[in-house]
Amino acid sequence: MILLAATIALTAILVAISVADFRRLIIPNELNLALAGTGLAFQMTTQAGQFLIQILFAVATLAAVWLIRGGHFAMTGRIGLGLGDVKMLGAAACWISPLLLPVMLFIASASALLFIGGQVVAVGPAAARARVPFGPFIGAGLGCTWVLEQFAGWNMGLL
Repeated sequence: MILLAATIALTAILVAISVADFRRLIIPNELNLALAGTGLAFQMTTQAGQFLIQILFAVATLAAVWLIRGGHFAMTGRIGLGLGDVKMLGAAACWISPLLLPVMLFIASASALLFIGGQVVAVGPAAARARVPFGPFIGAGLGCTWVLEQFAGWNMGLL
């Protein structure tokens, strides 16, 4: 019952984030807080003994992505990853095993690249320079990783 409720909550939050980010290129803080809060509530309910590890993983993920964002800006003078995306990746880390972070990032990045490729084919080369919301693709990566971990047994034996 808890797994079903968590899956429904995760799906609703990811849909809300995707809609908001596609419409305004902004992920509201309230949605990122809801994502983190429900993920931590699920972890506390199901994996209370590993709760501190999950929090440390989320904080480390947030810090690493924030540093990558800053490094990209320092090298290019452009913001390549919005703060909402950084916060969303930290919040997403509340939901999954630390060993599945690369899977989530791969799915998010690959789906974003496929989307941009489709836009270039449909609209033309100028589409490659357009701003693209990354939140929906992070959501796709998190959703797929959640399904793999919870329903296909890819918990990697860590958490």
